Amino acid sequence: MTCSSTITIGGYPLTVMRRSYSVWQHFTLEDRIIRSRRKDQRNPHIQGMPRTEIEAQQPEIDFAYSTTADILRRRLGRASFTRTTLEQEYQRYYDAACQSSGSVFIDHNPETAGARAEAFRAATLDDWLEALAETVKSGVSRIRRGAREVQEPKNILVDIITGPDQPPTLDLMAHHCLFGFPCSSLDNMAVALLEVTLGNAVCEQEVSDFVQYEGDTTFNDMRLRKTRCYEPEDI
Repeated sequence: MTCSSTITIGGYPLTVMRRSYSVWQHFTLEDRIIRSRRKDQRNPHIQGMPRTEIEAQQPEIDFAYSTTADILRRRLGRASFTRTTLEQEYQRYYDAACQSSGSVFIDHNPETAGARAEAFRAATLDDWLEALAETVKSGVSRIRRGAREVQEPKNILVDIITGPDQPPTLDLMAHHCLFGFPCSSLDNMAVALLEVTLGNAVCEQEVSDFVQYEGDTTFNDMRLRKTRCYEPEDI
């Protein structure tokens, strides 16, 4: 089993760390939570959904760093990541991609490469954010498309955002899960997702695999407090 840690914004995956993890700098120790829920209450982007009714009713425990979109947006702003820095990175990305030799991006389907390149060149940042909002609302992701859990998107920008294509140069390689969105950095991609996420939506870094299977002790103090809360009183 390969352990992983997923950062989500409003439930949608921003990035995944495999085999090891570090806590994203915009989360704090005070954000830690231990949550008990049924398997049918899973985030389908992270654990997948149970296959039987019996499995669906089984309990699970999550270990995560959790905050709201409004708080995360303020933290990113204090770290100098805002809509302005997103716009600046988008423009640099767009200019570099359009000036690079060959296709605007490496296309996994040569038959649609021309249409996709044309859509890329024609789209503004607002167009991409509108497509990003549709992506999040529909629950489409690269992983879920690969597993055939969702239908192929009809919107060509959503198709690019959630597809397997990679940018044409190493300088533009994405440090997040949304390979086709015209922004490379993790922090500005978070800003983009927050642009289409309600302020009270939950944003988390889920680390359950490492706590349960890799001996991560980060939550030990909280687990001890929970145990003490349930200790029977002396008779």
